[in-house]
Amino acid sequence: MKISGRVWKFGKDVDTDELFSGRYIMGGDETSESNYQQFIGESGLSDVAERDNVPSNFLTDVQPGDVIVAEENFGIGSSRQQAAETLKFKGVRAIVADSIHRIYFRNSWNLGCPAIDLPGISQGFNTGDNIEIDLRESLVTNLTTGKEFRFHLIMPSWFIDMVEAGGLIPYHKALKS
Repeated sequence: MKISGRVWKFGKDVDTDELFSGRYIMGGDETSESNYQQFIGESGLSDVAERDNVPSNFLTDVQPGDVIVAEENFGIGSSRQQAAETLKFKGVRAIVADSIHRIYFRNSWNLGCPAIDLPGISQGFNTGDNIEIDLRESLVTNLTTGKEFRFHLIMPSWFIDMVEAGGLIPYHKALKS
């Protein structure tokens, strides 16, 4: 499985409160999937203008299929799933970072949005570069510069099948049919 897209370079210590502020945690209409996704997508990163670790034009210019490359400690903080959902609902296809907080890591994979720890990866990318992630070959390529980076996922092989299915729930629904 390959994921290709445009890179957004994030800094270090991007926490879950930046991704989805706790003040919105009780909002949104969870009885309607489309209303819920719209609420999460619109509310996420609402405080980002106050931070210097996220590009200032990310909220206005992010496109479906884009990929985040970040420095260390991406997704630190609380375990709220909305922090991972907000990026997925904005169209982010994957996150590759020098290090990713474990709870965020799993939430992201469960949503079908791979999160990959790869120490030093942030030095190999800039915002606007083109990236390709080959999950089955464990290879990240900066298509703009030609640099390649190998990673090692310590997880069951079915995680990649889960991403292809669109996340944990669609994956398990497909197993039952």
